[in-house]
Amino acid sequence: MPARFAIAACALLTGCAAAPHAPATALAGRIWDAHAGRFIEEPDLAQRMREVRYVLLGEVHDNPAHHELRARLIGGLPPQTEIFFEQFDRPQDAALREAQRAGAGAEALARAGRMDAGWDWPLYRPLVEAALAGRQPVRAANLPNAETRRIASAGKLGAGETALADALARSRWTEADERALREEIVESHCRALPARLAPAMALAQRARDATMALALAGAPGSAVLLAGNGHVRRDLGVPRYLPPGSALLSVGFLEVRDEEPEPRAYATGETGAPAYDYVWFTPRQARPDPCATFKGSPPQ
Repeated sequence: MPARFAIAACALLTGCAAAPHAPATALAGRIWDAHAGRFIEEPDLAQRMREVRYVLLGEVHDNPAHHELRARLIGGLPPQTEIFFEQFDRPQDAALREAQRAGAGAEALARAGRMDAGWDWPLYRPLVEAALAGRQPVRAANLPNAETRRIASAGKLGAGETALADALARSRWTEADERALREEIVESHCRALPARLAPAMALAQRARDATMALALAGAPGSAVLLAGNGHVRRDLGVPRYLPPGSALLSVGFLEVRDEEPEPRAYATGETGAPAYDYVWFTPRQARPDPCATFKGSPPQ
């Protein structure tokens, strides 16, 4: 899609900021540095990725452009950088390792990690192929859905989940963080989620994020997480559970909104803290209204 690579003339100058009232579509294809408050170029981001231990790259799951762009970024990282996928569950990690030792290709890895059973596998093929081409181990990051549902149903962790409990306790989670995460969950469910379910679902989300953080922290060297934009958020996601003082950067791959032309608005979280270090803007992927099935069904 050529449009996602279209860059306005202003972006060709390092440090050039967006015009205050530029249309949102002018953001597409550009990378915003949330800390410096300016646009940067792809080689700048690629260099910064090589300078930290943990890189978290977000996505909108059904947007092919996000997968293609991240595959390109992975291709610039050193061999042996471990690439962790949200789409592979932790219990499949041993099978992924064994398949790679046997020289498996991308299709065989998808089968070994069971990605082809629960995700739209063809969309993720460029990412697995990029990791294999770069001699970068493909790893599993996620908490299985069955465990997530169990936590959400019980509203608490299991008695034996001490590593998860410790990770949650270390995160210095505040009441403001909890409110923001619950609001994010309600919003992502088209405001049709019964309010009584939000606390347990927030705990399940935190458990999933902490699981991914523990997976990354177990890597012997540099590690990349490929996951949904909500998971890679600095304010509410996986970074909250990484070891204190970790050198990391988070990139949100966000679709532009017609009503929001200001890049800063995309990079700021509900608590006012940065949601991402960088935002790579792309056009919106055409899709049916995800809230259509909820319309007419107010939350209880």
